[in-house]
Amino acid sequence: MNEIIIRNVCENDIPKIAEIEQNSFTDPWTENALLSQVSKKYGIFLVSEKCGKIIGYIIGSSDGENAFIEKIAVESSERKQGAGRSLLNKFISEILNSANQISLEVRESNFAAKELYISMGFEKCGIRKDLYDFPKENGIVMIKKLI
Repeated sequence: MNEIIIRNVCENDIPKIAEIEQNSFTDPWTENALLSQVSKKYGIFLVSEKCGKIIGYIIGSSDGENAFIEKIAVESSERKQGAGRSLLNKFISEILNSANQISLEVRESNFAAKELYISMGFEKCGIRKDLYDFPKENGIVMIKKLI
């Protein structure tokens, strides 16, 4: 089995990340939007690699008390093989000393993602009505307490 490596993003990674973004979301961020996250002051932007190839990414931030995961995606052919879990674990370890909790939002119909988050200790704490477009769908708000 090939090892998954998690590392900080660099600008050269953006085209591959944008490709994964396009294939993962119905309302994807542009390359420029992704690029703007690379040097965000309180941001965390990590990629997962397997055999030297980027297979996923996570984008989030921490304000010193709360952390928020904005995006997480794994290439479809690599899902359910540990890349998403590895990204989440690394994100948690990065913010462990600078946040009390992590929150995220997930499409109501994204059962695989919800299953992963629940298995990692996230709990549903609310619904954001019609949060997503294309198609219109509610977002489930989930939180993981760190202390």
